Amino acid sequence: MNVDQINSFLSPALLVLVGLGSLYAYYAFMVVYPTYIKDFRRNRTERGDSSCPSNAMPPDTKPWDSNREAVLDAADKHPSNFASCELLYPLKNAKVPKSKMNDKIRAKAGRRTSVLTTTNPSSRKLSHEKAKELDMNHIDVTFPSFLWAFTFIGPCSYFLWLKGTTILRIRKKLQKLGYLHPKPFDASEIVGRLILEGTMAVHYHSSTTMDGKKIGGFFYADFPIIRQDGSFYVADLFAVDIDLDTKKMVKAKLDDKVLTPSQTLNLCWYYTVSANHVKLHALANWGVNIHPGQVKENPFPARNSLVTVIYNYFGYSSFKNFIPTWREWGLLSMDWDPDSLMKTFDHGVKYPIWHHPEIYHLSKYSRLVNFIILVRSVFMEEFHKHGKCFPGVHGEALFVGSILHSLDHTTMDWNLEDPLWLDVDCPLTGKMAELGRIVKVGFVADVPGLYFHKRFKDAGHPFYDAVYKKAAKIDKKYADNMDTCIIK
Repeated sequence: MNVDQINSFLSPALLVLVGLGSLYAYYAFMVVYPTYIKDFRRNRTERGDSSCPSNAMPPDTKPWDSNREAVLDAADKHPSNFASCELLYPLKNAKVPKSKMNDKIRAKAGRRTSVLTTTNPSSRKLSHEKAKELDMNHIDVTFPSFLWAFTFIGPCSYFLWLKGTTILRIRKKLQKLGYLHPKPFDASEIVGRLILEGTMAVHYHSSTTMDGKKIGGFFYADFPIIRQDGSFYVADLFAVDIDLDTKKMVKAKLDDKVLTPSQTLNLCWYYTVSANHVKLHALANWGVNIHPGQVKENPFPARNSLVTVIYNYFGYSSFKNFIPTWREWGLLSMDWDPDSLMKTFDHGVKYPIWHHPEIYHLSKYSRLVNFIILVRSVFMEEFHKHGKCFPGVHGEALFVGSILHSLDHTTMDWNLEDPLWLDVDCPLTGKMAELGRIVKVGFVADVPGLYFHKRFKDAGHPFYDAVYKKAAKIDKKYADNMDTCIIK
């Protein structure tokens, strides 16, 4: 090629590059930077700052006996519905369960160092005091990190929910016209799945035998819901009885109401994706470290930490901003109030995680529970061995923000196969079903198009590889879906 030919080729290519560069510069400094200033320059600190919520140790779980009293007190407020409850009697007389094995595992989960970088031991230290409560959205990041996330994560996440809600709108219209029907299902079975094969299982309290059937009791005191007028409300007690062998709902109650399986399904799904799930996001903040020293010494764990911090921001600060759009699209009622959703999130974050030692009894009835119990022990053993890779990180929080969070999403997707199973026309729980459908199609599955690795499998890091190798021997299907960070 001669010079003229080269110039004729380069000129259009150069113009394209300049144009793309200009568009990206506009996006970076006119869109992303103002968002960063608004959301990150106020009331945010790094973990090394004494005012940072996750500078302290994670808050304690709510003791089991306190949980029991909360359930019993709530039941006493509604004697017409709970006075004859067969599962409250064994709960009332139960003794506080103890587990020496769990004490040993928890001992290995503790924070190994009180500094965020081993190269500068004199840097600001973490506190040994206990935090009073969880906090989902408080850790600061630099603008370059924020821009990286808005370049390589944000658009992928946006595509997922835009694609999902577009398909949902089409399916909803076809269903209304009578051209489409959801896959046949048994609501009692789906309730059983959501509770036994999901993180709602931590509310298991007691069991009894009735008519030869093993019935498990799951009790949720101070249960947050959205009423049909769009207002936020905290019910005293939500209770579900599950046949542990068939994994189907037997009955369910909410305060003075006896619920149908469809109503119970709506409630279980809304709680799963809102107040229950945000606890995992919030605790994960005690399992991150994005200190510059950590970025240099342990880049893979540091990037996982950054992604987790950013996704906590997306979930808490950004999600609600899409509600007006979904109202306009007809996916939400026009009186659907974003503030009610935020009150649900805040209730979930502030209300302590319940201590759940009784969950060991479910291991033979739940594939997920059995896997989590066994892999948690493996995880903490390897965390103890590779502690130098995670300065300032609490093992339990790291476990929750990686394995438990990702499997909560995975089992959500498996358990609720069709968003149309959620009844948006229910006069008691329809508002929650509306949002539940959107979450199912746009925020549960894996985010597409990510350029970086985010699975334990083939992570190429000694800690994650060791955990995966042992986890795969327990249950490969679950092990293959373990993420190294919060990335959905």
